[in-house]
Amino acid sequence: MDELKLRVPFNTKISFLITILAVILFCFFVPNTKPKVRKISADVVTRAVELPQQMQQLKEPPPPPKPQMPVAAATDAEVEASTIDRTNFDGFEKAPVAPQAETAIPFSAVEVKPVVKYKVDLEYPDLARKAEIEGTVVVDFIIDTLGNVENIKVIKSVHELLDAAAVKTVRQWKFTVARQRDKAVRVEMQQPVRFSLNQ
Repeated sequence: MDELKLRVPFNTKISFLITILAVILFCFFVPNTKPKVRKISADVVTRAVELPQQMQQLKEPPPPPKPQMPVAAATDAEVEASTIDRTNFDGFEKAPVAPQAETAIPFSAVEVKPVVKYKVDLEYPDLARKAEIEGTVVVDFIIDTLGNVENIKVIKSVHELLDAAAVKTVRQWKFTVARQRDKAVRVEMQQPVRFSLNQ
């Protein structure tokens, strides 16, 4: 057994040298192979087409004139003499002012408050249910003069899945028209939307 232990380092060195020698011989005697490149030739067909008479009579437009190179002025008086006159805008009309949207009145300040007349059931997102995410999302929105919901914003977020579901649901609601001094008005309102796993 001791003799075997003494021979292992020697045998390892010999096998290592034989392997290196085999790799060197392989590199020398194996021919250097190069990949064959195939040349693909394509026949080019040129076809002459005669232009219609109208196009043959067209002439190329002359090239635009080259811009003049600026020349440095000798004195300040020369610069002042060549300054462009002030532009007169008196003949132009002013741009029309864009109509401003009516500002929304806060819900608490309206005389006749809007009431939900059509409500869509809340859809709990499957991924949120599987992840056991629950909570209350608070959305802020405007009820227009026709009772439609617009400009929905999440002001208290729970998770992006629940936020998106709350916005999608509230966007489909319809309200009665809010009135102020017997006139239909836009109303800003906030609504909590509760997501509970026990629903």
